[in-house]
Amino acid sequence: MGLEMFYNKTVTLFNRSFNEETEEEKYYPTLLENVNLVETKGANVSKSGMDSADAATLFVDLDNMEKPYLEPKAWAALPDEEKSSYITFAPAEDFFVKGSCTGATLPESGAYEWMRDNFDAVYKVTHIDRYEDILPHLEVGGA
Repeated sequence: MGLEMFYNKTVTLFNRSFNEETEEEKYYPTLLENVNLVETKGANVSKSGMDSADAATLFVDLDNMEKPYLEPKAWAALPDEEKSSYITFAPAEDFFVKGSCTGATLPESGAYEWMRDNFDAVYKVTHIDRYEDILPHLEVGGA
């Protein structure tokens, strides 16, 4: 029994790019398959007492990714035409959604809020931990 048992979920990652000069916000969606998504709403609601205490940890196998991973600053420095060829997890910028949402038409601004209003299980990236030991993977926190 291998890791396939745990890495059997699908999420859509939205990488945010913001042009300071034009103030244009653009998102690059990527379907991430064979990931593990652990949602902990119930535990967080009872601990914090807040209904909006959704939280999740996304586990991504570094050896099983569709696109190469770049650190947030390296990804942000890419020319726009190259950004869709890579992924990153930038805290407070990027978000992920449970399931396939690559066909969603996002508004020109407020995309994260729009997704929260229209889809379940939408998580803003809060932190990322990278492990390169025996099982190379990323652990991405979302809230």
